[in-house]
Amino acid sequence: MSDETPEPQGEASDPTAIALALTKGSAAVDGEIIAFLRDQRHHLHEQARHLREQLALKLWELRMGVVLRVATAVVGIAVAGGLAYLVWDAAHSKGLIVEPFNVPADMAVRGLTGEVIASQVIDKLSHMTKSESSRAVQTYANNWGNNIKVEIPETGVSIGELRNFLRDWLGHDIRITGEVYKTADGIAVTARTGGNEGATFTGKESDLDALMQQAAEHVYEVTQPYRYANYLDRNYDPRGLEQRVAKARAIYWKLIAGDDPVERAWAWNGLGTIAFRFEIDDPKSIYYYRKAIAEVPGFLIATFALSGRGVALDEEEEYNFALDASRDLHANKDADINPHYAPYARLTADATIARLKGDYAAAVILAKTGARMPDDFSVLGRGNYIRNAMLVMVSGHDQPALRGWLRELGWRAPPLGPQRTVLAMERQDWRDLLAQEKAMRQRIADTSGVARKNAIVNLGYAGPDIALAHAKLGDFAGAERLLALVPAYRDEGLRVHAQVAELQGQHARADWWFARAVAHAPSLPFANTLWGKALLARGQPDAAIEKFTAANRLGPKFADPLEGWGEALMARNQSHLALAKFAEANKYAPNWGRLHLKWGEALYYAGKRDDAKAQFARAAALDLTPSEKSERSKATHV
Repeated sequence: MSDETPEPQGEASDPTAIALALTKGSAAVDGEIIAFLRDQRHHLHEQARHLREQLALKLWELRMGVVLRVATAVVGIAVAGGLAYLVWDAAHSKGLIVEPFNVPADMAVRGLTGEVIASQVIDKLSHMTKSESSRAVQTYANNWGNNIKVEIPETGVSIGELRNFLRDWLGHDIRITGEVYKTADGIAVTARTGGNEGATFTGKESDLDALMQQAAEHVYEVTQPYRYANYLDRNYDPRGLEQRVAKARAIYWKLIAGDDPVERAWAWNGLGTIAFRFEIDDPKSIYYYRKAIAEVPGFLIATFALSGRGVALDEEEEYNFALDASRDLHANKDADINPHYAPYARLTADATIARLKGDYAAAVILAKTGARMPDDFSVLGRGNYIRNAMLVMVSGHDQPALRGWLRELGWRAPPLGPQRTVLAMERQDWRDLLAQEKAMRQRIADTSGVARKNAIVNLGYAGPDIALAHAKLGDFAGAERLLALVPAYRDEGLRVHAQVAELQGQHARADWWFARAVAHAPSLPFANTLWGKALLARGQPDAAIEKFTAANRLGPKFADPLEGWGEALMARNQSHLALAKFAEANKYAPNWGRLHLKWGEALYYAGKRDDAKAQFARAAALDLTPSEKSERSKATHV
């Protein structure tokens, strides 16, 4: 065996370790070695620090590079977004840009510069755009709305110049140019839209403001014809009214000859408004509104307008149009209607439905609500709601409410017309109705123009009621003559035909007219109610109850068929059953004198004398007709 230690396999020899091994045991060498190792350690620390600094610097440089790249990207996106916005804004631009007018030097020196003239034109256009209209502004093909401005030309390259360039290239702005120049007799003002031939207006220099108004109106007519026509026909100043309406009418007819069905529909609607507002011709207005709906099926504004033309429309159609209008207005399908106008239309449609269903309590609330709203629209003005409130108060047998309403208004009595006619009917004051007829005929003879047309309409509206008054006073021939003049579509005329026949004892003829009236307005309760009353007066309570039941089904909140039903039950000696009908009717007509009178009779026959006495006292405190007062005085058994 050898004494040598075998060399380890696979391990590298460390030079430092070898040197240490060879010099082991020497103090001097040990000191040098220690110093050497310290230097090496310091050197290693310095290298590590340097590496850390280099690494930190590298990381900072990397981070700054990322930040710079992000910033560059953000700036790029912002620039691209800004350019995209400018392009989008230009493509959707529908403004009206009035460039400074060319003016004579002496005018400019006096402060009437081209910019000043352009600004004054804008002021006049802005004033005209505020005119009343039921149409939403966004529906106009050239709706520049409030986006009107004077454009001062810029020099050099700028964002403004880029924006103007894009608008000229992509947009739909309307540019107005013009000039003011001297003439031999004064001055002339010319205004033109785009590249179209301009219109020139001449006069004295003192007429400059009026000439500028004419120029602004020319711009308005060329750029927004329907809106301009509205501006004309909603100006009720009697000075120049006929000329303004004629011009509006001509604009509407021009639009009707165009290619756009929406513009045609609105133009027909405009003619309809002129027909009922200025020509006082409801049948013609109905024709025009129907034409509007033919252009755009379901055209909401025309549908609503038809729901308010009951004088010249049968009640069933009036009711159906009101239903359609109310449904769409409540479903917010009124984007084409001025949002300020929509609440008035919705309220009016709901009131029409309530009135035609005999729900007078609801109709009164709606009418009084409308009367207290801002008086912003002439076609749905406060006067309409005031008159309708009177009508439904009387129709709902609430004369105390009418008197309170008149006091609130500061009026002594309803005006001559439908409200006073209905009040005379409620009181069964037949001679007052004949006096009203005389006054209406006198007004027709004494007036002219619109006033005369209104008087004729009022007489036509009251015709059936006046005919009934003649019949009630025994003048059947006079009644028949008046009824012959009532148009066939007037449901009230059909009902009065039946009542006049009944008064003459012509029951079969009366039933024929009642049946015709029921068929003509199958959704409404009035004809069945009157038929039931006629049958009850003939001594046929079972047949009467059948009609009252049908009427109640059609108008569950209409008090009249409920009250009649109670009377029919009394005629069948079922007063105890009648009490429920009278109590239900009281929910809808609590101030009806006849209701409390008959309720008292039913209570008496049902053995409830104290309650009967209270009802008789209530009836005495309310309004009773002459015949009802006679009945009350005969109630000596209480």
